[in-house]
Order: sequence, then C-alpha cells, then structure tokens
Amino acid sequence: MTQTVAATEQQAAPAQSGRSGPSPRLVKLLGYWCLAALAITAARIWFPQASSFIGNLWWGASALLISATLLDYLTGCRVTGLQGLRRLPGNLALGVRNTARLKLHNTGPRPLLLQVSDSIPQQLGSTGLPRSAQLNPDQEITIEYDLVPRRRGSASFGRIEVLANSPWGLWQTRVWLGQEQTVKVYPNFLGISSLQSLSTEQSLRLMGLHQQQRRGEGMDFRQLREYRQGDSQRQVDWRASSRLRKLISREYQDERDQEIIYMLDCGRRMRAKDGELSHFDHALNGLLLSAYVAIKQGDAVGLQAFAAAQESSGGQLPPVKGESAINLLLNNVYDLHSGTSSADYTSAAQQLMAHHKRRALVILITNLRDEDSDELLAAVKLLSRNHLVMIASLRETSVDKLLQQPIQNFDSAVNSAAARDFLRRREQLLQHLQAHNVIVVDSRPELLHQSLVEAYWRLKRSGRI
Repeated sequence: MTQTVAATEQQAAPAQSGRSGPSPRLVKLLGYWCLAALAITAARIWFPQASSFIGNLWWGASALLISATLLDYLTGCRVTGLQGLRRLPGNLALGVRNTARLKLHNTGPRPLLLQVSDSIPQQLGSTGLPRSAQLNPDQEITIEYDLVPRRRGSASFGRIEVLANSPWGLWQTRVWLGQEQTVKVYPNFLGISSLQSLSTEQSLRLMGLHQQQRRGEGMDFRQLREYRQGDSQRQVDWRASSRLRKLISREYQDERDQEIIYMLDCGRRMRAKDGELSHFDHALNGLLLSAYVAIKQGDAVGLQAFAAAQESSGGQLPPVKGESAINLLLNNVYDLHSGTSSADYTSAAQQLMAHHKRRALVILITNLRDEDSDELLAAVKLLSRNHLVMIASLRETSVDKLLQQPIQNFDSAVNSAAARDFLRRREQLLQHLQAHNVIVVDSRPELLHQSLVEAYWRLKRSGRI
C-alpha cells in the first residue's frame, strides 16, 4: 500500500507565456475615460467660453493615459523568471479530502502580483482557488488548496495557470507553469490503511465484529502467547507454562490456501445512489475491505466483473494471495465503472465456471429484484456444482424510508403499498435462494463491508471454507 500514500511532484519545466490582455483596472479606467468624455461634451455645451480649456485638458489626460498604458505594456507584457511546481498525493481516494500544493518561485528582476489557478479535472471538486499572491524577486511561496474526488479513474491535470499583472497593473499576462500530471482516484482505501497495522482480531473489533474461536479440526497451530481471559483449558500449553512459570496458551489459525472469487455486478441497477456514493462504489468499498480480511487470513482473492461500462478497464483478476494482493486488486478496480446494460447472471456464471475449476467461495455482489428469480437461480445452480455460493444484495434504503413516511393522502398510500409489495417479493426471492443452500447477505450499502466480513468469518469458523 505504499504507493497509495506517496506524493508526486512535477519536475521543473519552462514557463509558457500567452497573450497579454487588459486588466480589470485598465477596463475600469477606460470606463471612467468614456464617462469623462460624455461629461466634457456636456460641459462644452453649457460653458462654451471654456470649451478650449476643457478640450486641451481632455486631450492631455487622454495622452497621459495612452502613454502610461503603452509604457506599462512594453515593460510588463513579458514575465521572466517565474517557476511553478505542483505537488499532489500519489493516489486519491474517492470522497476523501486531500491537499494539493503549488510552489511558485520568482527568479526575475521585478515583483509580481499574481492570480493563481490550476487546471483541475472535472471529476475532482476543489476549494481555495483562484488565489492572489505577491512574489518579490527571489521569493518562493506555497499555495494549498483542497481536492475531493467525485469519480474514480485517472484524473489528468493540466498546467498551472497564472495571471501576472504588469508593473502598474494595467495589463495581465497569462502564464502556464509546471507540467501536466495524472493521478489515480481509487475507491476509498483508507479503511484498509487503518487496518494494516492491526492484528486480525483487532481489525474485526474495529469494524464492530466479534471473533468467535472455533474448536476442533481444521485449525493450524500459529504461536504461543500469554494466557488471556476467555481461553479454554484445552489451549493451555502446560509444559511451556511450567517452564516460564506463567500460563501460556496455544493460538491457532484457520487452514489457509482457500480461494474467494468476487463476482461484481456492474449493471445499471448498481448506479442507484443512497447518499453521496452509488451502490457500485459502496460495493467496491465492501469488496476491498472484506478481501483484505481474507488476504490477511492467507486466502487467495480473485475478481470477475460483468456488465461493466465500455470505457472501464480491469475487472478480471485470477485468485492472488500475499501482501501484494490488495494492491493488485486496487489497481484492477480503480477505473472500473458501472454500465447501462442489465446484468446477465447466466453468462457471468458460465464464464467463471470456464476459468475457475477449483472449489472456491463465490460471492456475487448485486442489487436483487424479484424479476431476477429464474435467471439467478439458473446461475446459482450452475455455480453450485463446483463452488460454495454467497449472494450479497444491496438493500435500497430509499424504499425503507418511503415506508417510514406517514400516509397523508391517496398518492402516499399507493407509494407505501407499492414499497411493501416490492420488499415482500424481494424477501421471497432471498428465502428461495436460501432454500437452495445459497448463503444470502442482505445489507444496507454503507454496512456491506461489515456484513461481508461477518459472513466470511462465520463460514471460516464453521469449516465450510
């Protein structure tokens, strides 16, 4: 995970100056000049005896303005010695606020008054720009602004954009600094980062889960440790305890080398939103956190996405294990997006059966509806020939909220009845799946990671995987 937190900084690049244009100050002066012309015209009508004096005053002021404008243009239209660098986090996480830094250095001979902006991709929200800055000769400043990613994938930054004022502030020259940069926007991997330094037991406790020790077969010896409250007498190593003169327990771990394959629905239903994130982004977050727990247990994790958007990359990963597995998974899904087509469960099951012969836990993450019954059951029967199947369905909280609203008129009564019928049919489908020995997880989107880890741990402790 080291590459997800390292910052990237541009190399120095020559500044590129664009055309100079009038500044707001010059535009304002020209406006006053036009108003003065109208006032002088009126004065010459009302005071004809002073027309000569007023005319000479007008032309003198005009000549002074034009001379100052030309002189300011000639001395300030070229901006020399300005350098700029952009420093970004190595990778960004969806919905997480990050800080970008712009370093500006004036090696030129004159002070510069700048309006600093940046070429930020549309998929990133930003606050703190544009910013005014004054740079004296041989001075360096750092400007910080916030970035909040709104969409995963590659985010391409253009060059830093600066408007430099002329010495008298009558002209502005557009200058491009630094280089173009590209940074990857990942799913929210900060939850994984917070678990990396913790043990499995601590990780589960942090996610609100309680680890229950399984007794009996299927457990491998891991290490000796001091006795803890709750350890059974069967765990106590009496020989080590007598030698060290304190109670020592044996710690066990589940058998390893199991395979977990995630089948991720990228169809149009996963584009639904509950809150700021779509069901698809919630599914990715849950997938990554539960996959990390499985990888930490020594299991191999793979991925098969289906019905993804055509511009998506990745989505197919054979089972991998080890410390680098979570990074491989992150790099495989960061640019994966939901499409507009319907999910074809049967084709996805056939594809998985063709590529994965070894028994595995197959976790299908989707958003179920009652009209999926026939096709989904056919896909489950096919997968169950070789694999243990779990279906994790995202519950649409908007339907639950609709039931909580009071019935005030006929329309609200119809909506409430439709919501109840929808949930009843959906519950019947889930019960039908359970009757076919399918493990079912029905979860709110934001709690999917807890539900998946809890179901995985229950299967692990029962010896089914």
